[in-house]
Amino acid sequence: MRFDSEFIEKVRESTNLVDLISQYTQLKRTGSNLMGLCPFPDHNEKTGSFSVSDQKQVYYCFGCKKSGNAYTFLQDYNGMNFPEAVEHLANRSSIALP
Repeated sequence: MRFDSEFIEKVRESTNLVDLISQYTQLKRTGSNLMGLCPFPDHNEKTGSFSVSDQKQVYYCFGCKKSGNAYTFLQDYNGMNFPEAVEHLANRSSIALP
């Protein structure tokens, strides 16, 4: 399914990245960002290097170098393609699909 850019932006704005990622790993506030263990299965770590900015709604792992927004997180973590990630987040935010 193809979504227009307005719908994609509406879904992204309705998604809180901190809430989404908190379902996969525990985050703790460190300054203006939140830090935690990297949730990606291919990156095993004991010291948290995974940073999430609630202001910018982006994440970055200093260990495995993965970064992005809510869409790329679902694509990387769950193996979804972009339309699947948009649909998942729209359903999660109770936004009707076009």
